[in-house]
Amino acid sequence: MPRPTNQLQPTSAWRLDLRLVDELPEDSIVGRRFIFNALAGVVASAALIAAAWAGYHLYTTINGISDWENRITVAEPDVRVVESLQRNYATQAARLDIIHQLMHNPIPLTVFIAELGRTLPPHMDVHMMQTRSGIFVVRGILNDGSERASRMIGSYVSSLSTNEVIGPHFKEIKLSGLERFDAEDGLSFEITLTPR
Repeated sequence: MPRPTNQLQPTSAWRLDLRLVDELPEDSIVGRRFIFNALAGVVASAALIAAAWAGYHLYTTINGISDWENRITVAEPDVRVVESLQRNYATQAARLDIIHQLMHNPIPLTVFIAELGRTLPPHMDVHMMQTRSGIFVVRGILNDGSERASRMIGSYVSSLSTNEVIGPHFKEIKLSGLERFDAEDGLSFEITLTPR
């Protein structure tokens, strides 16, 4: 009995072609798919690390702000005390500066006041003397008729410039303010003396 032949079997003239290129696996050591997956993993890991770092930085910043706000709140009474001491110090320092200027003035203050009082015309009163930036300011009133009072104050300022005791110590003596009273006769005046 002859053997039945299988139609699916190749005959001796035919060979199987096992080189289906599209279906064969890659023959490179590291495949493209692995490289793409590795790159995607690296990018995802870097993004995750960057997000974690930003979160940590935000967390430490918030805690730092909270800590400094607490410190400011705790130190606020001390700051008020220090500001009060600084204001007090500034006031005392200004007073000491004025005293120092008066003590180291080219003309002793007592001599200046005595000579100013000795040379005052009648009806003239000095109400205030002060120094501003080393400049002497003398303020007062002159109780007399307006015309006569203005002539008298002008001649008094001129006499101070030529005075033997006061004149040599000041480079400029001028009348810096003059104001008439509304209801009565008289003037208020301001004399400025600039030291040499």
